[in-house]
Amino acid sequence: MDSHILPQQFVQTGATLPVGTRAKLGRSWALDPDKPWFHVMPRDGWLNDPNGPIFYKGRYHIFYQHVVGSSEWRWEMCWGHASSADLVTWRHEPLAMEPTPHGYDAAGCWSGCSAIDERGVPTLLYTGVRLRNSPGCGPMPPHAAYDLGLEMIECQCAAVCDPGCDNLTTWTKVEEPMVPLPPRGDLAGFRDPFIFARDGGGRPWKMLLGSGMPGRGGTLLVYHAPTLTSGWEYKGELPQGRSRPCGDWDMGAIADGAARGGLAEGGEGAAAMGVHVLCVSPYPHSTPCRPTNPCLYWLGALTPDDKFPMEQAHGPEQLDLGDVLYAPNAFVDSRNRVLMLAWLQELRGGGASCGFDYAGCLSLPRVLTLQGARLHQAPAPELAGLRQGKAFQSQHMELKAEQATPIERVRGPSLEVALTLRRGTARCAGVLLRAWLQQGPSGGAPSAAAVVVDWQRSVLEVVYPTVLHADTLAFDWDAPHRRIGGALAPPPVDGDGSVALRIFVDHSAVEVFTGAGQALATRVYRRAMPSGSDPGMFLLAGGGTACADDVSVYELGSIWEHLEDRPLKAHEPAEE
Repeated sequence: MDSHILPQQFVQTGATLPVGTRAKLGRSWALDPDKPWFHVMPRDGWLNDPNGPIFYKGRYHIFYQHVVGSSEWRWEMCWGHASSADLVTWRHEPLAMEPTPHGYDAAGCWSGCSAIDERGVPTLLYTGVRLRNSPGCGPMPPHAAYDLGLEMIECQCAAVCDPGCDNLTTWTKVEEPMVPLPPRGDLAGFRDPFIFARDGGGRPWKMLLGSGMPGRGGTLLVYHAPTLTSGWEYKGELPQGRSRPCGDWDMGAIADGAARGGLAEGGEGAAAMGVHVLCVSPYPHSTPCRPTNPCLYWLGALTPDDKFPMEQAHGPEQLDLGDVLYAPNAFVDSRNRVLMLAWLQELRGGGASCGFDYAGCLSLPRVLTLQGARLHQAPAPELAGLRQGKAFQSQHMELKAEQATPIERVRGPSLEVALTLRRGTARCAGVLLRAWLQQGPSGGAPSAAAVVVDWQRSVLEVVYPTVLHADTLAFDWDAPHRRIGGALAPPPVDGDGSVALRIFVDHSAVEVFTGAGQALATRVYRRAMPSGSDPGMFLLAGGGTACADDVSVYELGSIWEHLEDRPLKAHEPAEE
């Protein structure tokens, strides 16, 4: 998926950076209070879908949709590339692919996947696009029966890694498309190849392509081939029955819950036998003024003839409770873990006119497992390597109603918070991210963001902006703030309603994980440097008392290996 997230879909929020600060940003993270520093993103420019994640010869590689030199979506989409030995320290790699003038991908190298082919060669599969009204468009579809009538013409292409290039930095495109035409002309799209079965023992390669059927909704097309880059034949649609959300499905993927590198955990392997996870990124979203979201998944059975009966599947479930995560992509690493990364969209306008030289970042790597009838997500344990010492620790904190309890000695825009909220008489409790404290130009009430567990409504939310009482920092829990979140997983029958949270705050990027395996990603924009000392964090309870147990807060460092890519401390006042 690439053409869909256009600039007018973003919500413009608040003021931009001062002109003097803007001029200093350039290709660095210096002085920008909103630009993440422990989420993967290019030095500058536009980022969207993660593509082709792979662990190869001791390094993790992630490719991503990237527009060079612009913080807005454009047709000339490239594949950016970053790599890491440990999921903690990353380095920027050269562009993996760029559009070929007058080629099948002249207007963009769109999303796809990676695989090791039958000869052991790393291979990238992607959707090439060309504009039908462009002088360099190339061949048109030979017949109306294969013409989708879109502004662009899509085909499925491949590139192979050059011999001896173990760092996956040089690629050669296969001259002809591996799938040049869609199987029929009444589809809503034809893109985002995903390999879901690999060659071995005479079995064919199997691939999914995202699409949609007018009047029926999103679908996934199944293809088989004897070799990875040629001989692909259409075998039909994967989903069977039931109305399908949205007109088009992007970035479709299916995973076996019990296979090697599957999702079953511990003693649940037997229960997971025969269970597959189908995940899609529906487009368009029903609310055009918001980013494309949510992503959906089902648990069900894949039949021997590659059909997924929707009526018999459990779902759809929302993959992430937030409002910015889209286009997830997963892979199996050397430890047989299933790791997922996704695109975290912006919630503000972009472009040079707004003073931003970047847009978009990738989510933190998440470990996926199946637990019961749910997909369990947890931050990769390697992320502990970003900790710069423990800033705060407490085994037990009493939270009084409508009274802020400070988390001492916590400063800065890049933090990890781990705690368990235990209900007393309160209806809700949470963490006030007062590091985004700001005051209106007329000296009005300050505002902040809060991560809230609402036991009364059984929801997890990020509330922003909250209007705070200037002295107590209390706020009206029921006020019509912007609320992003969803229903909490049902607690254990013998549980006390406690909710364990891990909160990662990286400037504007916020990711929240629960002990039950749910996740919420959103963006919260600071929009200005603090004028004095950083105000820190607080715990709050509403409507009664609550407790916070096993509280640990860490300041987190940058992920970037090279010094020139590391940010300055954005919480220090800027010098104009």
